[in-house]
Amino acid sequence: MRKEFLEDGGSGEGSGESDTIATLLDAARPRDDRLWSIGELARECDVTLRAMRFYEGKGLLSPERNGSARTYDGEDRRRLRLIVRGKRIGLSLIEIRDLLDLLTRPRPGPGRWSRVREALDRQAAVLEEQRAEIDRSLAELHREIAAVEQLDRS
Repeated sequence: MRKEFLEDGGSGEGSGESDTIATLLDAARPRDDRLWSIGELARECDVTLRAMRFYEGKGLLSPERNGSARTYDGEDRRRLRLIVRGKRIGLSLIEIRDLLDLLTRPRPGPGRWSRVREALDRQAAVLEEQRAEIDRSLAELHREIAAVEQLDRS
């Protein structure tokens, strides 16, 4: 399931639908009226039950509760898919919460997409810096390996 989930952008259904943060935030997206148990939705989105409960505890998900049973609707599914997508690209839970807040606005204002773009640009810059640091570390590591090989030959 993990490979399929990543290949189709996170839908977990092999539908070919490509979930991006933009498509998940799009208010014009059709509603999904199905219901899921915690286990079903966790499996579909390839997260643990513990993660589901953690996100609920942080207020990122708010399933209907009937006793100890949780029922998730299409909006919860959409929110979880956005959480998973955000985590996958390295966003913090605070940044993900900010994106989720955009979902709850009935008619988002004109600055909506620029705010999303700014958050994504910031994360891209962070990842680029991390990549540069990894490249520097790898170069240093290769120099160390070469030095050890040189000593091993002598």
